[in-house]
Amino acid sequence: MKNIIKDIEKNELKRVYLIYGEEKYLIRTIKNRMIKGLVKADDTMNYTKFVGKDSSVKEIIQTCDTLPFFADYRVVLLEDTGFFKTSNDEMAEYIKEIPDSSVVIFIEEEVDKRNKVYKQVKSTGYICECSRMNHSELSKWVLVRLNKENKKITKENMDYLLEKLGDDMDNISSELDKLLSYTMGRNIIGKSDIDDVCVSEITGKIFDMVDAIGNKDQKKALDLYYDLIAVREAPMKILYMLTRQFNIMLQVKEMEMKGKSSGEMAKNIGMQSFIVNKTLKQCKNFKLHVIKNAVNYCLKMEEAVKTGNMNDKMAVELVIVKYS
Repeated sequence: MKNIIKDIEKNELKRVYLIYGEEKYLIRTIKNRMIKGLVKADDTMNYTKFVGKDSSVKEIIQTCDTLPFFADYRVVLLEDTGFFKTSNDEMAEYIKEIPDSSVVIFIEEEVDKRNKVYKQVKSTGYICECSRMNHSELSKWVLVRLNKENKKITKENMDYLLEKLGDDMDNISSELDKLLSYTMGRNIIGKSDIDDVCVSEITGKIFDMVDAIGNKDQKKALDLYYDLIAVREAPMKILYMLTRQFNIMLQVKEMEMKGKSSGEMAKNIGMQSFIVNKTLKQCKNFKLHVIKNAVNYCLKMEEAVKTGNMNDKMAVELVIVKYS
């Protein structure tokens, strides 16, 4: 992101940019920053947007080849075109020919790095992958938000906040807005404020559910499940998250048995250290063969639902009941 901002500030723009990844908040922030930096608010003549897989390459090329009208650049935004999943030879070839008077911005959710269009953008322009931020990066980002409002928070409460909200920046941003409003007139954010205002992300509830399963507290595990159903979380999403958590536990358990440190585990799995430490505690209530069995059983239930042999709500209930 910093490189893109520098390009705009120095007016040394690449002809083409690709912004992609799973962190929607970052993608949206960069996109808006670029459009605002390159196009005047009332300039509709030099800004064109194409959306979707039906975007015409010929029309895109024609637009890019048209000189800007009383402006430095013609800005062409291309969103979710699919060019980076199913390669388009015509687009790959044209990227080399984009005129200096145009700036092309691709916004994609997923890309194939073997794709011809991807390789050409990498060779000609600039690629920005917006991955999920780690715990340290999120802490710094939240602190910047809080400092602007003259708010302070302890490291312990920061860890608690992020543990509760997960790593989705859109969700964190929304919950921070509520937290800032709730603490208006005070400059310290405490744990009770977080509990009073912030709603746990599904990841946190899934973690609590697996904790309850490990503690053989079937009622609590089912209550947490029904709470998620009550707020319209899809059973298949819950089943996926349960499978994911058991799979993380399996990796952590196996590495623990090999004598790996929590830091090494975090690096290998690509997760924050505090989550790994929590998972290590969680693993104490499960034997390795039970975790393996749970992963396989979750996958079995998922297949049963997809083939129509099992009701999705019941599939999750069976997983909870079987292992609690």
